[in-house]
Amino acid sequence: MKTILIIFLTQLSFASPFLAELKSSNTPEAIETLRRINFYGLDSKERLSLVEINSTEEEIKEVLNQDLDNDYLIFLEEELGCVSEECLKEFDGYRTFQGLNGDVCYPGTNCEFYKCMEKKYQCAPLGVNYFTELAHPTCSTYVKNIKKNYFTKKGIQWIYTVMVCLQKGLVQECAVDGKCNQETKKEVCDHIVDYTLNFHPSCYLNSGVGVCKLPLKDKVNIWRTVSPFLTADEREQAYRTIFSCVTGNWKN
Repeated sequence: MKTILIIFLTQLSFASPFLAELKSSNTPEAIETLRRINFYGLDSKERLSLVEINSTEEEIKEVLNQDLDNDYLIFLEEELGCVSEECLKEFDGYRTFQGLNGDVCYPGTNCEFYKCMEKKYQCAPLGVNYFTELAHPTCSTYVKNIKKNYFTKKGIQWIYTVMVCLQKGLVQECAVDGKCNQETKKEVCDHIVDYTLNFHPSCYLNSGVGVCKLPLKDKVNIWRTVSPFLTADEREQAYRTIFSCVTGNWKN
């Protein structure tokens, strides 16, 4: 066991406070978390091979879109009001909600939501590349890998449920709760990044069956999909999410 652990530790090259805690611990949970981090490829930014599995996605998207077009739409109408009878406006690949205090990027089972958010908040010119270099690329890679049949039905359900969860979270934070109103645009963009960093784990752990309960091949393909795009902070949250799976802390 000691020999195997040394091999794992030498491969984990990313600076991470939480990873350092795991390295200094000899508990079974720490050792197992390190093993999984290595196995999932989260210690590398290289493109890793994914495991192919046959599955479909349309029925999963249909269920989620039914909720978005009914209960969730009613919720936003009650919270934000609507400027006309048609609250939703179609654009090239995404929709906006026409609220009384301005347009709101509307969640969906695609990745164009993040293009809408970048257009609205213009974070990239300020050096905050969350939407352009993390959110949209990661989301798009998930969709491409679904098309390549890398996930089971449970995995596909998890991916699209997480997608909607993350988008709804941003709408709640910025539009409904009004917490993205800092003094400068840069402060707004920084707040969005901080919020998503803290919000992501809850979506990962609680969407669908939850990442902890997915089949092994789904877990491997999920973590290897996101790994090339993660910032140091995002990678830290990934480590903590895996640790939650190992310890059972995700269970309510």
